[in-house]
Amino acid sequence: MRIAIVTGATGGIGKEYVRQLGQKSDIDEIWAVARREEQLKKLGELTSVPVRPVMLDLSDEGAYEAFGALLQEEKSDIRYLINNAGFGKFCRTEEVDEKTCMRMIDVNCKAVVALCLRALPYLTPGSKVINTASASAFQPLPYINLYGSTKVFVRNFSRALNREWKNRGITVTAVCPYWVKTDFFETAHQHEGNRIITKYEVLYDPKDVVKKALRDADKGKDMSALGLINKAQHVAVKLLPQSLVMDMWLRRQKLS
Repeated sequence: MRIAIVTGATGGIGKEYVRQLGQKSDIDEIWAVARREEQLKKLGELTSVPVRPVMLDLSDEGAYEAFGALLQEEKSDIRYLINNAGFGKFCRTEEVDEKTCMRMIDVNCKAVVALCLRALPYLTPGSKVINTASASAFQPLPYINLYGSTKVFVRNFSRALNREWKNRGITVTAVCPYWVKTDFFETAHQHEGNRIITKYEVLYDPKDVVKKALRDADKGKDMSALGLINKAQHVAVKLLPQSLVMDMWLRRQKLS
């Protein structure tokens, strides 16, 4: 059986992956991975392709074992592995408790590595691995510090892994979206009544982010970045000193 696996499947981008993957002719079933059972059950309404709810908390290392056991039991052909689960916090780094910081690293980084390794025996030539990074991976960003740092890891890990797995016929793509209209912001703002990050030049639709990510993965690209602002930023941070980039960011957010 040919399957697609989507983690963080109940969020805005995750739901869109489920919907668009359901339109592909080479997918027999979608495994939707998330923590929220009720929302997982609703994903079947997005597509005519069968959706299997898989309840896992990817901050728990026991989830990796459960994921591996399920793969071993089913022995399916993974056409797409979408590592999309993740979260962030917008605030001073010391304002986030240590437990939350470690959980962010577990979900955003450790789970990506663990699921890639667990999935490898079931990936075949033509398989695609798509890992959600962020435009925040392009440069250091104060007040999004830990989240951005985890996404630097995801971006670098994915692009290097793409080279390593190229001879297997497997493509690994790091998706680096700019601001996206999702419920991400509901948990990202540490102080709801006094939001520290307030300036968003543009908010992209998850539909467009996912469409480009799937298209870029199908083309064998190791990175996907939607939008002219995003691409311009990627180029600018290569040319400008990082200290200047951080100063510009802080002034834009009125934090300097």
